[in-house]
Amino acid sequence: MEIPKSAGGGRQWTVHNWWPMSYNAQTSLVYVPTTDRRADAKAVVESGESGVGLEGRLIAWDPVSQSARWSVEEPIATNGGVLSTAGNLVFQGQGTGEFAAFAADSGKQLWSIKTGSAIESIPVTFSLKGEQYVITPVGWGSGSRLFAPARTMVTPESARGPVRLLAFKLGATMAYTAPPVVIPPVPEPPKLAASQETIHKGGVLYQKFVCDGCHSPGTDGSRAWVLDGAIPDLRYMPADVHRDWYTIVLGGSHWDKGMPGFAVPPKFAFPNAKMTVQDADAIHAYVIAQSWKAYKGEQDAAHSKRENY
Repeated sequence: MEIPKSAGGGRQWTVHNWWPMSYNAQTSLVYVPTTDRRADAKAVVESGESGVGLEGRLIAWDPVSQSARWSVEEPIATNGGVLSTAGNLVFQGQGTGEFAAFAADSGKQLWSIKTGSAIESIPVTFSLKGEQYVITPVGWGSGSRLFAPARTMVTPESARGPVRLLAFKLGATMAYTAPPVVIPPVPEPPKLAASQETIHKGGVLYQKFVCDGCHSPGTDGSRAWVLDGAIPDLRYMPADVHRDWYTIVLGGSHWDKGMPGFAVPPKFAFPNAKMTVQDADAIHAYVIAQSWKAYKGEQDAAHSKRENY
């Protein structure tokens, strides 16, 4: 895709994944939620390429001229799907929690609301008793949770915002206030007695057994210990989970919550190798090391904030 020069320099390429685009017959444009891979973007890519990052972008694409009519930069790399209407409007929710309407012909932002929850879904519109509504689910979740590191999809606040279904219509008078969001602190982890060699081995095994496909403690996960429909961030493990590590990781005691036991792994989507007790110990050491990094990072930030008062 050719991006207008006003969009900024340093772009390497622009990609579109599964979040739906929208074609508008009135403008003959396709509105595409994309991720821009750029040298000057804010969110760093995990590939190890120095200085390369990700940035979100909403693009109005002309399929005839094969060029962008307009584009809007967005602070989060991965955002929700797009809805366009016959009223010259384009709706999209963002990972920041903002739900916005743009002019379909120019890209000018006409309206927005801060929902307080990350939006990865698709807005829809319908008419009921002569009144038109636009609705959108808000809240971070679904398969998109596994798509990328959290920092490319949410802010610390929007990741913890509540899940809701919001409905909007012209002339509505109900006031909306984003609910307060509590960002839980990282609990103090258990003492780390393992060697650096064991921790490194645990990191390798963490990838071998595809633990990083869900939990990602080395980068950032769901930022809380959450169960029953969500994926817990292992850096937030409570003391009883550390205590029951073997029972959970090897024995599969949490299989009803989606966590298999790797002593006898399931035959789908996982490596055939069986996890040994030594493997489980090394992975546990790696997770504890990542927990300490997160814990100390929060403590240092809090200390710095107190000093600045």
